[in-house]
Amino acid sequence: MGGGEWHAWVEAGPSRGAAFLVTPSKLLTCAHVVQGCAEARVGLADLPPLTARVRRCGDWTRQNDPGDVAVLELPHEVGPDPAEMAAPDALLDPRTWHSDLRVYGFPGSDRQIRYATVRTASDMVQHREWWQVRAQYGDRLEAGYSGGAVYDPYSGRVVGMLTDADPDDPDDERRRGAVGRMLPIGTLRRYWEELDDHLPLTWLDATARRELRRALAGLPADPAAAARVLDLPPTRPLRSAWDAARYIAEGFDEERLARYLAALSPDVPRLAGWRRRHLPAPERTGRAEPASIIVRLERMTHGHDVTVQTWIDGAPGPSGDTVRVSAEKDVRQAVERSVEAIGPVVDDRPDLDWMIEFAVPANWLGKPFEDWYLNRGRRLRMRGYPVVVRDVTRLRPEPFLRDQARRRWKRLRDPGNPYQVDCRPPAPGAFRDLLEAHDHLGLLVYGSSPGRAHLKAALDLAVPVMLWPRGRCTDADHADCAGHRTRRTLVGRVAGVDPGGLPGAVHELRREALRHKALGCGPHCGDALTLLWDDPSRLPDPPLAMEV
Repeated sequence: MGGGEWHAWVEAGPSRGAAFLVTPSKLLTCAHVVQGCAEARVGLADLPPLTARVRRCGDWTRQNDPGDVAVLELPHEVGPDPAEMAAPDALLDPRTWHSDLRVYGFPGSDRQIRYATVRTASDMVQHREWWQVRAQYGDRLEAGYSGGAVYDPYSGRVVGMLTDADPDDPDDERRRGAVGRMLPIGTLRRYWEELDDHLPLTWLDATARRELRRALAGLPADPAAAARVLDLPPTRPLRSAWDAARYIAEGFDEERLARYLAALSPDVPRLAGWRRRHLPAPERTGRAEPASIIVRLERMTHGHDVTVQTWIDGAPGPSGDTVRVSAEKDVRQAVERSVEAIGPVVDDRPDLDWMIEFAVPANWLGKPFEDWYLNRGRRLRMRGYPVVVRDVTRLRPEPFLRDQARRRWKRLRDPGNPYQVDCRPPAPGAFRDLLEAHDHLGLLVYGSSPGRAHLKAALDLAVPVMLWPRGRCTDADHADCAGHRTRRTLVGRVAGVDPGGLPGAVHELRREALRHKALGCGPHCGDALTLLWDDPSRLPDPPLAMEV
């Protein structure tokens, strides 16, 4: 309950108004109440008047400007308990507050507090800044109320700050001061970010939020990075890096917040320590160098060569012997035996996040490798790990191909929106021209298995990441066909994911599909899904047995 101890009067030169205690040494008031003053006199409860330093927070210069907010900093902490703050969205839910709200002011020279009852509603927003309030029961909003907290008299929680009063009819004395405006909590926090430390927010915990706000203090917003993480532009201007972080955290999920902070980390070293303490899961899944079993399949004059290699800590690891397979039908068996033989290397490094990469010729890219066996005797399948495919051609030192792959991958490190390929894509030649004209297209998402010519065009131009279902769309109408719906769902799951996190994201989709199947549900976008993921930096040494 509000006992009034945090209600304060403010005098700055000839101006008089109100304020409210937010911390033991800081109060909020209106910028216009302390306009042009470096200090102000403040009175709280039964304490003697104190001199406070004025710190303006917004860009307010004259009436009707946004940002009519100032902080008053006392010379020391005081005894009265600060105000209890409501959540930023409290006024949007009528169940959390009563219709009558209270505001106070000091309209007379005697510094005596006066109260008024006001009402407002979510449809009374003005310029995305203020909420209009209307005085009730004959009360008036007068000079001296500016800076007073608007609060729920039943809970005592503050929901905003009164800024000014406008007469409904200047010629009608009875209606003068019936209407005013307040800045709700959601607006106040834009201008004084420290206010977030004292709000009942639901994301992370109070200590983590406070540390993050301090780590981001003074940094500008990066709306482009936010848009990449969210796959859509922010719906309002972002004032700072902290404003962007809370916008993402409160409107989306912790994983997107982690990706946004990861994008900032190279320029903000102090963020790395914060992420290790408070977001350990994204730190692990975002590791740049996962360990791999690399299954390399090379087409030879007579049959295929199978070599199983490893990639550990950013460098080639132990490898198995190359096996020559004459008949194509025997390739799977040779692969499964070679993978099982390399198993002890994986067992010896349980600290690593392992994945399986199949570097194969183009006509093998659509094979269901995740259903092949790690250990056939125990029916242990490869789908227990992230499984990706690669174009084996890019592992060879062919002129310009690696360079093109590195260029595309570098552009992919700044993730944008995936390029969506329709079930009926443009003609192969036009598709190739499109990819050549846009070298930032590093992630293609298909709704249907790509045709041979289209796949060749993307491989020739070193597109590093492609995602497609292995089935073909058979709907007659492709305006809203099954392939279109699958593609749309896949894009929603991978948009903004860091390239290093894509194998894990697709692995999770495959596991979801298995759970879906176990429950007897219908088709899932993770069924029969192929991810081509070709990081050009992961180049194991060529097998000794390769023909030259």
